[in-house]
Amino acid sequence: MNVSSRWYISGYLLVVGLSVLGEAIWVADPIRAGDLYWIDLLQWLASLVAAVPLLWAIGALTRAADRSRVERWIRLAAAISGIGAAALLLTDASRLFAIAVCAATSGLLTLADLLLSEKRRRAGWPRRSLAVISLVLAASWLLFWPTAYQVTSPGFTLNMNRYATVEGGEPRGAIDGVLVIERPAFPIDWLYASLLPHIRIEKRDTRVPLGDIQQAAQLQRTDANKIGSAVAFQKLGLGRGVMPDGVQVVRVPADSPAAGQLLPGDRLIGLKGKEVLSSAELAEAMREVRPGSEAPVKLIRAGSPLELSVKTKESDDAPKRTVFGIQVEDLVQADLPRKVAYRSYLAYQGGPSHGAVLALALLDQLTPGGVTNGRRVAGTGTINAAGVVGRIGGIEQKAYSVKQSGADVFFVPAGQEADARKGAPALNIVPVRTLDDMLEWLNNHPSSK
Repeated sequence: MNVSSRWYISGYLLVVGLSVLGEAIWVADPIRAGDLYWIDLLQWLASLVAAVPLLWAIGALTRAADRSRVERWIRLAAAISGIGAAALLLTDASRLFAIAVCAATSGLLTLADLLLSEKRRRAGWPRRSLAVISLVLAASWLLFWPTAYQVTSPGFTLNMNRYATVEGGEPRGAIDGVLVIERPAFPIDWLYASLLPHIRIEKRDTRVPLGDIQQAAQLQRTDANKIGSAVAFQKLGLGRGVMPDGVQVVRVPADSPAAGQLLPGDRLIGLKGKEVLSSAELAEAMREVRPGSEAPVKLIRAGSPLELSVKTKESDDAPKRTVFGIQVEDLVQADLPRKVAYRSYLAYQGGPSHGAVLALALLDQLTPGGVTNGRRVAGTGTINAAGVVGRIGGIEQKAYSVKQSGADVFFVPAGQEADARKGAPALNIVPVRTLDDMLEWLNNHPSSK
């Protein structure tokens, strides 16, 4: 085996090792290093992944100048794409799609180089390289092939005082958010589900592109940041809180009659000549539209006003009700009189479930003496303009993660406490309907330590 082949195979083995560990990386969540949580440490550990494309690049460069022109070009392309993937991982790991494309390109080119090199050295079939390629492809299928199922597993607790810091505030109490891991299930996940606790695998809607799901989650995270911050400020007498500002299109399924007309990110502001500032107003205006007809819509796209005649259909869930067949969320204008800085996490790409605990954390930072009364607090739930805490997914898995973290109390949306106790029967789980419910409980239950 030549030197370049050893570099290539080292990279393949490292991929397998890191992937196996990465699938169950949440198991180590209780690890703490002062105020740094496991999710913070993962930012640094992610740099280990950069070693994979670097190994491939080194292997390609060791023989970049010899053999045929085709092989030289293959090695050069493998090296460039490998270095590109490594550079992105070390400088901007949030660019997941670009990293995946560069890394996959480098890996496939190294496989081609193995095949051509052995074919040139040996007469007949390059059996050794074909065996390596077969093993790599089998491992890739086992570890990365997206099935028609979705896996939900426990995730990470998140130090909210590190995630968000407000101008003029300072960290006081211990307040944690909690994340779950939701993604397409890979074949190996059935093994993990049999060995590790609280992993759920269920059918997913394969009609929805993964890119659309990711984009929707990122929009939801941004909105949750704005709403949670504005609600906290208003409660402290800072700013006007949250004001409705239209309806944002989050996802347009391929089978929607609006496909090709409405796009994710569009802001709907009017329908049939009526102003629309919330999803409730949109639903009310749609009552005047006959299913299957076209409705005149006013919207803002990329900052520019636009008027369209959008096709409709009858709702699958409620006959005679007219819908566009799209996913929307209320878009709001948040009054933010103080700057809030948010930390970016590779392990947290989106979602709205941190909104309520974010508001609590900002209140704690801006309130002399804080609001936790010495309690170690964890919480989850969306939040709206009125400070109402909304339901979220993965509550069982979140409760398990919180129990591992040692929190004194876990605030959950009212009505989801029974499911939360499935993940942590002994945890002090408190159902809440509003942000005020959290504050009242903390005020009435100071720590005795």
